[in-house]
This record gives sequence, C-alpha cells and structure tokens, in this order.
Amino acid sequence: MPGFNKNILKHSRIYFFSVMLLFLLFTNSKNVLAEEDADEKVLRVPYPKTAGFTETDEYGRRHGLIVDYLNEIAKYTGWKYEYIDVTDAVEMLERFNAGEFDLISGQYYVEGMEEYYAYPDYNIGFSKSVLQARRDDESIRNFDWNSINGKTIGVYKNAKENIRRLEIMLESNQVEYTLKYYDYSELRDGSLFPYLEEGDIDLVLANNTEYVEGFRVVQEFDSQPIYIVTSPDKQEILDGLNMALGKIAESNPNFASERYKVNFENSRISSIYLTKEEKQYVEEKGVVSVAVVRNWHPLFCMESKSGTHDGVIPDILKKVEEFSGLQFEYIYAGSYAEALDLVNQGKADMLGAFLGQDEEGAGQNLALSTPYTALNDIIARNKKTSFPSKGLTGAVIKGRSLPAEIEADEVKYFDNALDALKAVNSGEVDFFYGVSYYIEQAIQRQYLANVIPNTLINDQNNICFAVKSPARTDLLLIMNKAISSLSTEEKDILLSQNLITSGETSFSLKAMIYADPFTFVIIIGGIAVLFIVLAGMIAMSRVRAARMQSSLERAEAENHAKGEFLSRMSHEIRTPMNAIVGLSDLTYMMDGVPVKARENLQKIRSSCHYLLRLISDILDMSRIESGMMTITKDPFSIGRVLNEIESMMTADAGRRQIHFSMEMQLEEEYLIGDAVRLKQVLTNLISNAFKFTPEGGTVRVCVNKTGGDASHVSYCFRVIDSGVGISRENQQRIFEAFEQVGTNYSKSQGTGLGLAISKTIVELMGGELKLSSEKGKGSEFYFTAEFPVSAGRGETEETAEVYDFSGSKILLAEDNDLNAEISKELLKMQGAKVQRAVNGEEAAEMFQNSGAGEFQMILMDIQMPVMDGLEACRRIRNMEHADAKTIPVIAMTANSFKEDEDAALEAGMNDFLTKPVDVARLYQVMNKAIKKS
Repeated sequence: MPGFNKNILKHSRIYFFSVMLLFLLFTNSKNVLAEEDADEKVLRVPYPKTAGFTETDEYGRRHGLIVDYLNEIAKYTGWKYEYIDVTDAVEMLERFNAGEFDLISGQYYVEGMEEYYAYPDYNIGFSKSVLQARRDDESIRNFDWNSINGKTIGVYKNAKENIRRLEIMLESNQVEYTLKYYDYSELRDGSLFPYLEEGDIDLVLANNTEYVEGFRVVQEFDSQPIYIVTSPDKQEILDGLNMALGKIAESNPNFASERYKVNFENSRISSIYLTKEEKQYVEEKGVVSVAVVRNWHPLFCMESKSGTHDGVIPDILKKVEEFSGLQFEYIYAGSYAEALDLVNQGKADMLGAFLGQDEEGAGQNLALSTPYTALNDIIARNKKTSFPSKGLTGAVIKGRSLPAEIEADEVKYFDNALDALKAVNSGEVDFFYGVSYYIEQAIQRQYLANVIPNTLINDQNNICFAVKSPARTDLLLIMNKAISSLSTEEKDILLSQNLITSGETSFSLKAMIYADPFTFVIIIGGIAVLFIVLAGMIAMSRVRAARMQSSLERAEAENHAKGEFLSRMSHEIRTPMNAIVGLSDLTYMMDGVPVKARENLQKIRSSCHYLLRLISDILDMSRIESGMMTITKDPFSIGRVLNEIESMMTADAGRRQIHFSMEMQLEEEYLIGDAVRLKQVLTNLISNAFKFTPEGGTVRVCVNKTGGDASHVSYCFRVIDSGVGISRENQQRIFEAFEQVGTNYSKSQGTGLGLAISKTIVELMGGELKLSSEKGKGSEFYFTAEFPVSAGRGETEETAEVYDFSGSKILLAEDNDLNAEISKELLKMQGAKVQRAVNGEEAAEMFQNSGAGEFQMILMDIQMPVMDGLEACRRIRNMEHADAKTIPVIAMTANSFKEDEDAALEAGMNDFLTKPVDVARLYQVMNKAIKKS
C-alpha cells in the first residue's frame, strides 16, 4: 500500500520516544540551567516537525496547535520566540535537560516529573487517540460504538495511559470487547497495522496523526492533557504561562477545541468512504444531470466570455467525481426558477445550487445536501431610497423568497438578477435582495448609476445541491460524503479562484457617455487633434527613420569590415609567427646549440608571445565593442590555475628583482567557469603591478573564500603592490580603453587595453573590478566572483613531460610549405611519421584511400585553398571508412576567434590549437587524443 511504511515507522517512533523520555530524565544527573535575565523577552523554543502541532509550510511559515497557543500567549506576556529546529524528541529532551531551551511544548503530565518539568495550571488541550478499522470492513460503522461490540482491538501494551482511557470509553458506552496486547518485539515494521490488514484483529488503537491508506478512523476520543512546560528554576516564565493561559481560558473557553479543529481537520475526513451499495449505485447510475443557470457568477461560468474560470459548481463536481466516480452533465436553464422546475419535473437529477435555507427547500419539495460553499446576500437599493423604512417595494428572483426580517410592503419577482437591478435603477422597485458577488459584478459591468449596495449583517447563504424530495438516499448520501471529504481550506480555495474583482471589469463606452457627456465631447475633440498631430509626427519620423536606417546600415557595414580586417590581420600575422616560433623551438631543441644562442632563441620566443598578447588585446577589445565577448562554463581546478600563474609570473618577477608571493586559502578545488579568462585577468593585473613597482618592491596575490554553500562558492581575488600608486583623478580613467598613466617607460609597455578588457571579463563573471590606491603608497586591484561547484574534476591534469609517438602515422593538412616543414620536424622528433596534404580536398582523398588504422590522427589547418579544413572534416566524418567516426581530428590554425573554435568543434573536430603552436600543448593534446582513441 502506498505510504504504508512511512506511517508505521512514524507510529513506532512515537512509542520509542515515550520510553526514551523516562530514561533520559532519570539517568541524566546533570541539569545545567542557563541563567535568565529578569527582563528576558526572547524565549528559546525547540521546534520538532510534528503533524498538526509544529509544522512549516512551503513558504517557511510556522503553524500548528503549539504555534497558535504560543502566539496567543505572547499577546498577554509580550514574549518573542526564537524557534530552534530539532530532529526528534530525543534531541529536544537532551537539549532541554542541558538548559538550552526556555519552553518545550506538547508534553504529557507524568507523576514524579515535577523535578524536571514546571507544569502550569492550565493545559492546552488533549491528545487524541483513535480506533482504526479496515476500510472495507462494513460491519464497523463510523463513530458508532455499538458496531464495535464483540470486536478484537490490537494495542501496544506499553501505551498504558492510552489503553486505560480506551477502556473507560468502551465501558461507558457498554461495549463488549477483547484487547489483544503486543510487545515491542512483536511489532512488524514498528506497527500493528499489518495485523489489522491480515484480519488478526478488527481494530487498532493509534494516535490521531497516523493515516494509513486502506484504513479509516471509526472512533476518536480525548487521550492525555498536553502542556507547555518550562524548567523548575524559571519561576518568572511559569508565572507568565499561568497568567496568559488563564486569560485565554477566561476570554474564550473554546480556544483549545477551536484550534484543534483547525489543525486536525483531516482526522475525521479520513474516515469517509463509500459502501459496496453506494459503489454499485455509482456504477449503475453513471451520469448525473445537473440543472444550472447560464452565466451564473460565481457559481457557473463555463460559458462566460472571459473564460478565466469555470465556476464553483463545476470545480466542486470535479472533486465529487474524483471521490465517487460519478460523472456529471449540465442541463441549462434560462432562470433560477426554471432550474428548480427541471428538478421538480424529474428532467434533472439535481440542482447545481440552491439559494436558501433547509425550510425553504422543504417548502419546494427539495432535499438539500451538505453546503459546499457560502455566499453573502445583500440589498441593492436605489440611491434615493432610505433602507430600511416603511412602504418599500422589494424584489427577488423567481424561486426565492424575501426573508421575514426584511420588511417590504410589496414584493416583485423577476426572471433574473439583472432585470431586478435595472428595475431598482429606474425606480420601479426600491431594492433587490440577492447574492452579493453577482450584484457587485452587475453594478460594475452595467451602467447602474442609481444602484447602491447595502451590506446586511450575518446574512450568509449556505449553497447546497438539491434533489427532489423524498430524496433518492444513495445520491444524496454520496454527494454529502464527497463534500464532507473536502477540508474547509479546499472549499475556500475553490470559491476564491472563481471570484472576479472589479479590476477585471471591461470598459464600457456607453457607461462613459452616460456618466459625463461633457467630458466625453472634450475627449473626442482632443482625440481628433491628437490624430492630426500624430499624422505629422509619423511623417517626420519616417524621414528620420530612413536616415537612421541608412546610418545604421553604414555603421554595421563598417563594423563588419573592421571585424573582417582584424580577423584577416590576425590570421596573416599568426601564420609567419608560427614559422618564427616553430623554427626557434626546433633550433632550441637541437643538440650542441651554444648557451648564448639558446638565450637569444628564448628572447625571440618571449617577444613573439608579447606580440601575440598585443594582438589578442586588440581582438578582445573589438569583440567587447561589438558585444561578442563571452565566457565559458567548463569544469576547472582553481588550484591548478593559480599554480600555473604563480609559476609563470615568478620568473618575470625574478628578472625585475621584485618580491612576488601568492597567498591562497582554497576549499572547493573544482569549479565551473572560464579558467582561461580568469587567468587572463589575474595575469594582466599582476603584469601591471610589475610595471609600476620598482626593484626591491613587493607584489602579493591573495585569494580567499568569502562565502558559499554546497553548490556555489565565492572567492575574492586581490593583487596588491607597493609601487608608485595611482592618483585619485586617474583611478577611473585607467579602466577606459587605450588609457595609460605613469612614466613614459611604463606607458610604452602594452596597448592600454588590459584593464578595460579585464573589467569587462569580471563583469561577465558577475563581479566588479575595483581599485584602492594612493599616490606613492601602492595599489590594490580586487574583485569577487561566484562559481558553481563542479561535481567532477573536469579535465585531468597532464603530468607526463616526455612524449613518444613512435609507430603513429599523422596526416597533416597544411597549405603553407614552411609551416608544414616545421610541423613535420616537430612531430618526427617524437617518433611520429607524417604524411602531408596541401589542401582539404587532398586530405579527404588521402584518408579515403587509406587502410583501417593506417592513420592515428589528422592535424587540420582551417584556411586552405580548394577546400577548407571545416568542409574536409565534415566529408571525412560522413565517409564509410572504418575510422571515419573515431579518428582524432585536431584543428591547428591561425584563426583564433571563439566562433572559429565553435565552428571547428561543430564540424566534428576533437580539439582546437591556435598558431603559433605551443609545442608542449601540441604534444599534450596529441597524447591525450591518441590514448583516448
């Protein structure tokens, strides 16, 4: 049965906590109580999650019987409460015994416990015990003690007080019974419900919070009084409890029972079920016809133009259908009186809504169901009429009568409420008596300037279904059970969602004319003038729009041309630089190269990388201006990123004779974000600090966690130097593009774009790059960024330093002869065999003609004649070749934009390397791809 295990475990925990209560109180000799200040106003209260007593809704609001009482007590004492969530009763008692709490709630009185509990003079109600039976056992009727005669009741023998009170109830109702006792070892899954399900017992004694599918409550009775208690040494709190509880009992003796009913409404609802005879009636009847009035707001609105709601009747009947299985069809009537006639003539099984009391129904030969909602009746009077007064003419709709307490010399009857209200508006009648919601809506939607609503006191109209009397018992009983199975809250929700406020009223031109004709004429004249002015403005705006469109197209063309130029220049510069870097690397790796030559080669390489950084800055700034700068969200190791920065920048600091250090306090190692852009920002900030810090100065990088939870973490990054500092007037200017401050030497280094780019990247990461500096006292650049925590480690760090590609055959697609020669030499130095194609078409043909497993990898340039690398890769992936889908294809290109990388991966390539190629990175990517394949 669904939900069975959850409830029986809950049942067993209740008994277990009762035993633990006595054990903890008598074995714990330490009772360390916190000293209370005489003026203490905030009381610490434990908050275990207990159904009906202490609950928390989806919005975090606390409610329940205990909360209701504590809130009422606070009205008299001025106390405020600090609720402290606890997991269970054991934790609550341990912490109360240690003096952590001022009050605990929901405690039973146990003789001899006064040493540990200070009980007030008043309880807050009684716990409820229930007898539950199988839902299909029709020999036991709900809340009928006689039907329990001769039955066997299963009880947990340690629940002595509950058993004692059960016996009192059984004997006072002269019930013959047999109790079957079970000890703890005999409980099955911590419960007695399995014995009830199997028929070993007829009923089980349980508490009122246990609802198990397949069973129903047949009796409920008070069990033990419940108290809110404090510690014996907190006399002031005890006095406050006695004072407040006494005033509550004096002002409202029914407070406890009222709050219990609100918080435990479902205790009796769960006992409602259909008998076999009723189920048979449902199967035979199938469809019930219901008489309703069209557009009967808020009761029946299925055919209204708004379509925002169906009405209370259809919504209630959907619930009845879910409970019983009955189906419903509607028979439409033109008026309420006609709907009554349909039921009385047998043309409809049931009236959708009867407007009146039981005696009115009896007078019309109708039997009424349990009310499913309540609406207020009001008086709508003519504004010239004084109500109440003598000599008035009243109005009601046909089928209703005017209550005796509303005086009228004459009563007129109308087919519908709208006709009656129009009669009130014209003065034909003085007032109309009817349902408030429809009257208010009609006044809003019709121009009824002379009608004023007049609210009545305590004139609530309980709305019921009605069947012809004498009633068919089965239908009336099923309807009553279905309605009673709904909680008060559910019924209120159904009513609320079908009420339309005045804010939903549509605008009526007719109403406006009648309300103020003079104003209407002025408005029409103003609209005419406005149309003339608008026509002139539209003509002028079209001219301006044409000019703006021309300017926009020109700007877009210029922007596109600039992007094309920068992309082309980047490619053209990177291609020869690849040759310079490649030849430098080849020469550096040769045996017997003099030390001085190696130093020169290293300087050439550094200069190339510096030039690349300048190109990258210009490209980044172009992307920022065009709104194309983005950041990725990939797993990365923040520790690895920071260690790489430290290794890279330490050497530069040594050359400049600057003391450089990194202080890191990392917790979550693996995050999700753009590691490349994070490294770019930090490297840029550190490089700037080096530029403006003299020899012997210090540059520190501090990375600290500033907050977070299990899924996100925030880090603060700070770069602090002891350099020349920045004056206040220059602190905003340095973040603008192409701006530089400092000495002429410092200005000559870089493009002046680094800080502008870094500021944009930080903003894309959700932070803000800030500066704290004073002229001559150094600077501190800092920002905070939040990263999601990665569940995995992302890319595995490559630890191998020596690569051996012996036995591997590489297909190299490269149109530039010098670059191809360099690439071949770099690959041959690691043992690889290389076969070159001069364009994409030749590369695709060579792969097509190769045998399975002949090539282990393809290194593919992108921009080549005849066929580019993207098209060549797509053609290879679509071939029938055995290796077409699996062979690693690595882009090795001078195209460096992010969209170039995205296009390569979309075409089917496995990785992306930009020229000039970093030899170590090339070997690393190749090694990883070959291992994976």
